[in-house]
Amino acid sequence: MTENITYSRPYAEAAYKIATEGESTNEWKSNLLLLSEVLKDGKVKAIIASPKVTDKNSLDFLLEFLPSCDNLFKNFLITLIENKKIYFIDQISYLFNDMILNEKNITVAEVETAYTLDSDQKAKLSKMLETQFKKQIKIKEEINKNLLAGIKIKVNNQVIDYSIKNKINSMREKLTTRR
Repeated sequence: MTENITYSRPYAEAAYKIATEGESTNEWKSNLLLLSEVLKDGKVKAIIASPKVTDKNSLDFLLEFLPSCDNLFKNFLITLIENKKIYFIDQISYLFNDMILNEKNITVAEVETAYTLDSDQKAKLSKMLETQFKKQIKIKEEINKNLLAGIKIKVNNQVIDYSIKNKINSMREKLTTRR
């Protein structure tokens, strides 16, 4: 995963710079996201990876999925295809979106809960995290029945775990190490 980020970061930074200078970040964001979804399909990857398919054919094939794109985005895709980095488009899209959010002083908090949070709980959690991290927080909720109860929050590289499963594991660890 970190290797993918290492390879993807220069391309994401270049894409972000080009998109912001051309005032087309929304179009680039949606195109990158769409292509990252398309390239998750093994059949699409097989077509692009085939030695019988030229770089131009790969480009034309991928452009068919996009509702619109400017010449700069097209050139960006050509670069990715020629350098065999098109397979990193998922990470490039993720990093590109992260740069947009960072410029707006927004951070995504990945919240795992055993049950869906209501809007009032999300608002309170968001406010608490905004105070702690001094950034606007966007909550991305994921239901994980294995937590039993409680909540697990990931913000940037920090994990806050208030789940029952974590408490039980912690108690088990304390009991087994005291022997």
